Amino acid sequence: MTLKLGFNTNYQKNIFTGYQKHILTGFFSILLLAGQAQEKEKQEPATLDSIEIVRDYRPMLADVVKIRRTPDMDIDRKALEVELRQIAAGMFYSRYDFREPFHSPLPERYPNASRNNIDNNRIGIMAYRGKEYERASSILKKVEPGDAFYQSSIIALGKIAQENGDKVNARNAFYKASQLSFDKELKADALYNYAKMLNELDSVQVSLQPLKDYLALRFEGVDLSANQKETTESRMAEILSGSSNFETAVYLLESFSNRDQKAEEVYQKITYYRGLEFYNERAFENSISMFMRAEKSTLNPEMAALATYWKAEAMYEVRKFSEAVDNFSRFLRLPAAKNTSVYNYANYALAYAAFRINRYSVAADYFERFLASEGSSLDKKVKYDVMARLGDSYLTMRNYEKAKGFYDQLISEKAPNQDYALFQQGIIQGLQGNNEGKLQTLLSVVEKYPGSNYADDVAFEIPYMYFTMGEYDAAIEGLQKMVKQYPRSSYVPRALVTIGLVQYNKDETEAAMATFQKVVKDFSTTSEAAQAMASIESIYLDQGDAPSYIEYAINNNISNLSEAEQDNMAFQAGRTLFARGQYGPAVEAINAYFDKFPKPRQEKHARYIRGVSLYHTNKPQEALHDLNIILNDWTSPYTEKTLMTAAALYLSLKEYNEAIVHLKKLELNNDYKENYGYAVTNLMICYFELGDYEQMNKYAKLVQGYEKATEEEIATAHLYAAKASLKQENKENALKEFNLAALKSQGAVSAEARYRVGLMQYDNKEYDIAQKSAFDVIENMDSHDYWVAKSFILLADTYSRKGDNVQARSTLESVIENYEGDDDIIPTATDRLQKLKKK
Repeated sequence: MTLKLGFNTNYQKNIFTGYQKHILTGFFSILLLAGQAQEKEKQEPATLDSIEIVRDYRPMLADVVKIRRTPDMDIDRKALEVELRQIAAGMFYSRYDFREPFHSPLPERYPNASRNNIDNNRIGIMAYRGKEYERASSILKKVEPGDAFYQSSIIALGKIAQENGDKVNARNAFYKASQLSFDKELKADALYNYAKMLNELDSVQVSLQPLKDYLALRFEGVDLSANQKETTESRMAEILSGSSNFETAVYLLESFSNRDQKAEEVYQKITYYRGLEFYNERAFENSISMFMRAEKSTLNPEMAALATYWKAEAMYEVRKFSEAVDNFSRFLRLPAAKNTSVYNYANYALAYAAFRINRYSVAADYFERFLASEGSSLDKKVKYDVMARLGDSYLTMRNYEKAKGFYDQLISEKAPNQDYALFQQGIIQGLQGNNEGKLQTLLSVVEKYPGSNYADDVAFEIPYMYFTMGEYDAAIEGLQKMVKQYPRSSYVPRALVTIGLVQYNKDETEAAMATFQKVVKDFSTTSEAAQAMASIESIYLDQGDAPSYIEYAINNNISNLSEAEQDNMAFQAGRTLFARGQYGPAVEAINAYFDKFPKPRQEKHARYIRGVSLYHTNKPQEALHDLNIILNDWTSPYTEKTLMTAAALYLSLKEYNEAIVHLKKLELNNDYKENYGYAVTNLMICYFELGDYEQMNKYAKLVQGYEKATEEEIATAHLYAAKASLKQENKENALKEFNLAALKSQGAVSAEARYRVGLMQYDNKEYDIAQKSAFDVIENMDSHDYWVAKSFILLADTYSRKGDNVQARSTLESVIENYEGDDDIIPTATDRLQKLKKK
């Protein structure tokens, strides 16, 4: 009776040639899966299921323009400038002391002067510096008029009078010296001392003219408006001359650290007004800087509040919408803000800023507050703008009834933007599933308002509606018509991308490519160009032609990519193919990457991808070339994965000594502890294959004692310990270890261990027991085809030994007929069958 084999339908093609390969390739498969996990950021080509990204409905921001306010610059500038000059001059005097009289370098400047004047001036000033004021005064009075030494002596006499408390005589002396023109520097010093003394004796207002004269003399011939390094004196000169703006005053006052309350009040005013000037000049970043200064002061709370408001407006203008929302909110919470004319308008501005960053519930809340506060006094232009934005906000929040209410009101009041309101009503109908109603409403937009700015929106929306309904031919026809009718519409690139994606999914690859390339060429600055480029990439990669894509993408640099960005784009083509498991094309893509960029920025990652891909395309030696280059650099983030890959490759090539070199690095490096179990298990296998059983047993014990070792790894250690014992003729220990391996494992290790127990029983001529062991594998380990087939061959051997050659031949024939693996099973079964037939 012929035994019916039950494994014929279970066999899968098996590429392994023995258990050793079975185990190692199992490890390698796990390794490759782990290594590629990071590569699986798969870029799926667009499909009709994902095509809706072409235009997911959002409020039409192109129509959203906040009505801009202009700051009130109604200020008494002259009065402020007078106040500023007095404050600045007072602070200037407090910073700079009286100028001291000097002798040197006058002799060098005027060597031909009277010898008596030179000597008396020198001795008198020395006595002054020694605080011998009476002696100094008598000597200095001997200096004759007519030269710079006389002018210097008069200043010194003024300083002596000042030191003696006689400010009037000091003033007179400084004035007298200021009227002399023998030396420019002395004249300037005298002017400053005269101005400073007038300030002390009278008022800062009286002192302004001589101070102005002093600064004019100091900067004679200098263009203060030219670009140069500014100083406190140069800024003071600008302010006193009346040629400065508020910005110079800001920097001047900021150069004084000891500002009193009056100075602080002026400082707040000029920073606020300079901020307004910048705002009106549309220098918004500069205005923000000034408003931040002004709002810090608590002296004028209303001005501080206004500074916060206009800072928020400036932030809106530079598209810092989130910061604008925060600052408008802060303004509305300030007690002084309620006294300002912009208080309610801040609700409108805040709402717009929130709308811009998609915070539609906040936008709706503040738009409603603005409408409620203004009431019937609200300008109609602003009112209709707010109602449209309220409709948009509620539409985006899917509160369709509220949105419809605002759009209805715009239509009923015949607002200038009623065509927009009607268009949005059509959008709502579509979102509610009423496509027929949407179609009629959109058509009525162009019928009622033939000159509407939304005619191209309608022309796009109707075919897009057909598209969402699955009527792709009608959609393409309508979109093509729209492109022809409105060639300058902002919808054209969107329409073309939609057309291209439909063509792509209908396998009209050439037409799709042409459409996408038109978007890239004609609308290179749009987001649709980037989407088209991604679709072009998918087409090229689907065709396995990464080099052509790289060439096309670099020659059509739609985003003005830097060299680094171009490098990354070319690399990503290979990475995408690798992630898809298209290893041959991945190799070609990485080759093209290296050709295009001789010094690539992602060399190590690219070599890793090419190395693993070459392994998959049965080119292990070429793979090892790339992998070994990576291993020359221990700083690479791919070193650990590459070590594992290289070790597995050497194992598959049976180059065990090379495998050991790489596995040892994994074992001994503390940074690679996650793969310690993999390393010691495969080191054990390598030493077994090399016949070094002492080292093999050492690693078997390391595996068994490793706390993180899996049951399969421990079972593998028992299996190899058993095989080593057999090689050393220790059958008793081999049998014990085989049984332990069979018990520990639930997989291929258990199947092999059970088979080898049966083989030992066969060798011991225990044929009945060997048969039972063979059936144990066949019945309980049926998912392990190789060992099931080996067990059937063992079963045939036991039949033959027991004299049942018919059953033995039938068993072997069934193995030959049904086994699909490309290994030693078929040759072994065929050899056994031939021998049986000769009996």
